[in-house]
Amino acid sequence: MPLSSIKQRILEINELQSTAYVADESARLRYWAVHKTFFACIKCMDGRVNFPLMTKTPIGIVKPFRAIGGKFDVWWPSFLGRVRHWTEVAINHGSRTFLFVTYHYSASDTHLGCAGWKYDKVAARQHAEKLRQDLSFIFSEELTAVVAGVETDRDILTLHGEKDDVSGEMLIGKTKQEISAILLACFPNVPAQVREDLIPFLLGNAQRVDELTREPRNHQQKQHNERIVAVGQGFDWLTQENLALIINDSDPNLAESIRVAGSLIVKNLKDAPPDDDAAICTNVSYKKPGLDERQAIARAKGLREFTKQVIQESYPELVVSGRLHAFASVMWEPSKKIRIIEE
Repeated sequence: MPLSSIKQRILEINELQSTAYVADESARLRYWAVHKTFFACIKCMDGRVNFPLMTKTPIGIVKPFRAIGGKFDVWWPSFLGRVRHWTEVAINHGSRTFLFVTYHYSASDTHLGCAGWKYDKVAARQHAEKLRQDLSFIFSEELTAVVAGVETDRDILTLHGEKDDVSGEMLIGKTKQEISAILLACFPNVPAQVREDLIPFLLGNAQRVDELTREPRNHQQKQHNERIVAVGQGFDWLTQENLALIINDSDPNLAESIRVAGSLIVKNLKDAPPDDDAAICTNVSYKKPGLDERQAIARAKGLREFTKQVIQESYPELVVSGRLHAFASVMWEPSKKIRIIEE
């Protein structure tokens, strides 16, 4: 797929998702009228970890924080600043906050799990638990953080509770009242409002798991099939499953994340048709025209050149092949629509 086609595909996806985002506005408003809790999710760059899809919730309900393997650390100034800003916005709205601290794995094949952790599920979960503890220490009662496992074969979401675990798989066929009772047993110290606001996510996940149990993914669908290395922020709209490896630019070890993403792209293209190319897509969001917009453009261009350089140094054969293209974009936050920046 040539660069012009990849750009067109991105724009078409963005247009569809932006339309869906706008269409979901009424759904979000209805949701927030009942469920006051602000939700966010720490997750891997893996394109298979798709929260709106696996929980059947509207786009925009859960704020994403992505890095390779979900390997965030609280000492990262940019990351901690963004989490703090998010919690302060929630507090100013009189709302509580809940953070899913996720790790992911495959039940059918270890090597379909998290490449960022070299497929070590135990190490991934241990890191998630430490991150949960660190965030809980910093934010105290202002933030509820819970470790959650994501099994990518059937999109099973499992919350690891204080007393026991609760997963979408075990909730298939359960009512809201039954789920509420299970959550109380597993999370007795989590505020009642937060527990109730978790129910839509678990109900949606139970439905999703039931669908994938009745119509399982084949082996190819369970694997990495991404074609885009997406670097920056403002990728809320990029919700198509297994399309992009998304890396947040708050990662101080950004080059290593890009190298791992590049290795997956090389692997994915190996057995792909010769005309099936890949792309680097950098994106930065802005809220106001003028200085805010110009800053976003400069950052997006800089991230594009940095990503190209890392992949050039690590996988020169990919660049020489002509199958990897690169472009930068900015996103107008109110509409979620992107604009590709031309040189």
